[in-house]
Amino acid sequence: MEIYLIRHTTPAIESGICYGFSDIDVADTFETEAAAVKAKLPEGTFDVYSSPLQRCHKLATTLFGNNVVTDERLKEMNFGAWEMLAWEAIGKEELQVWADDFVQAKVPQGESYEELYIRTMAVVEEIIEKGNNAVLVTHGGVIRSILAHATNTPLVDSFDLKVQYGRISQLQVENGDIKVIFYNS
Repeated sequence: MEIYLIRHTTPAIESGICYGFSDIDVADTFETEAAAVKAKLPEGTFDVYSSPLQRCHKLATTLFGNNVVTDERLKEMNFGAWEMLAWEAIGKEELQVWADDFVQAKVPQGESYEELYIRTMAVVEEIIEKGNNAVLVTHGGVIRSILAHATNTPLVDSFDLKVQYGRISQLQVENGDIKVIFYNS
């Protein structure tokens, strides 16, 4: 079984803004970026899953038509009270408490990275149980957490796994084991 992870294309938001659950649209470069992703996709039949946020769903439907299943659990991390704030506008002490233990610490009114990981892996396990080749169009944090699982990378070290906009990663599942074939292609 093969699973392809596709990160959404560049979002229409200035850098330096904290966002995760916010429903940000795609940048003006969407058509070009989507065409580049499409050119890298393998032939075949896939079950297609997407985050419901428009930056993912637009890419999923552009690539695969309307046969896309949206799943709330594929959303990016919920940054709660920090959503749409400039990172520099978040209190330094509050930000430092989270940065010191971002795996376990919850963002105010949001979630921890571990909570994102748990909900993400629940979706992945359900997809693996179906046994069909699949594509997940989702976010950097979700993809990073899946790659961490597949490579036995502790979550605290998973941010070393860079996941760029509009890139594809391929996993192979055999006997319940997940192996990374490539990432960030």
